[in-house]
Amino acid sequence: MNNSVFMDRLGVARSDAEFVRTAAGLATLQAYDSIKTHGFDPFVHETVLDRIAKDVQSITDDSEIADALGSVIQALPFWEGSHASSRIGRRAVYTSLLVYGQALSDDGEWGLAEQVYALVGMDTELDGATWLAAEARLLMGRACRMCADWETSRMAYRRAYQLGIEARDFAIALRARIGEANNLWGRGDFPAANRLLATTLRRARVACPSVAPRVMLAMAGVANAAGNHERAIQLAFTLQDSLTDDDELKYQTLVDLAIFFTDYGLPPIAESALRLVEHSAPELRVRRHATLNLFFLAAHYQSEAAFKSLNDKLANELLTPRQQTQFALFAAQGYRRFSQFDSARASAEHALALAKQHEFFQLVFETETELHEIDADRTASAATLAPTSVPPTRKRVEKTLYRSTTGARPSARIQRVAESLENMARQLVAPDAV
Repeated sequence: MNNSVFMDRLGVARSDAEFVRTAAGLATLQAYDSIKTHGFDPFVHETVLDRIAKDVQSITDDSEIADALGSVIQALPFWEGSHASSRIGRRAVYTSLLVYGQALSDDGEWGLAEQVYALVGMDTELDGATWLAAEARLLMGRACRMCADWETSRMAYRRAYQLGIEARDFAIALRARIGEANNLWGRGDFPAANRLLATTLRRARVACPSVAPRVMLAMAGVANAAGNHERAIQLAFTLQDSLTDDDELKYQTLVDLAIFFTDYGLPPIAESALRLVEHSAPELRVRRHATLNLFFLAAHYQSEAAFKSLNDKLANELLTPRQQTQFALFAAQGYRRFSQFDSARASAEHALALAKQHEFFQLVFETETELHEIDADRTASAATLAPTSVPPTRKRVEKTLYRSTTGARPSARIQRVAESLENMARQLVAPDAV
């Protein structure tokens, strides 16, 4: 097993908690590798697993990692047995390892998750567990994409597609096509992404209708990235209105709608969409992600008081490494907007250190850009002889009258979507305020 990524992370751990969590994961994978190679020896491995279990119990953060590692440890003794029970035991180990990888992903530990997915993908293929191999390659494709390892991501998605077809699991195969399309538009090839998604949508409607909404959401993402924000909003809102049984996709659609409305120039409507997520999403990590996005809106569009309130709230939350980095970056952007340049630089430098430590390459680029912006704005502020007058905020006279930050008035169709989201948020949030 190649454990270099885990060893590197141990070398740069910034806290005892992070070190213990990473070390427990590495020890668990080493125990798995030993049992897989030599078989389960109770005299050797029970002592090892008991020691790892004690380390896992000392993980005190609220992530899912401790529970996931506990499941792996509980499954490993069943690796061997009679032929039938051995197959069941191995599948339990593979499944628990995938859950561990997903817990790492939820914490933004994409490099570590990629290693886990690659390990499970290779072992399950050799073991003939085709469906699990397809799932592992699908998850690996996303992890590699988040690490900006585009070529490995493409290969993982294509292998997931092949294995999904072989296992006759068309949901995995079609989701792999969505992942490959996300790679394409993430690198700016919008026409190729649209062609692939259009083909995938046609196949999904015939072979696996449950995947069709995911394809449509990806199409909305492509439209927004290409600058067609109105089409993106319409696609996502139509989709969100039809979702009833898929909570994960429902709240992901609302978060994406917030992004689309922000890019369109209507941050107040984006805030309404995020309030819906923050108040009604069943999972804490989803609600916390919505709060972080609300902080971004406060940093860029709202008052200093709103920015400070959310800043204080998030400072007391247990955030994942990626969320910590985004929090520091958004704080820097807000401080710069309110001309608090020393605080802005301190936050940006903290974000840059976190981004480099965890290899969040896109956030490294964004933070370095922010540092340049801070220096430029500080220089411009020092050169200004008189304070710039800020025009007063125009009061909205009618609820149906929206004007984007670009100065353009949205179409009637987008106004109807905006009104609907505002009404939904008002109905949900108002009882909490009483």
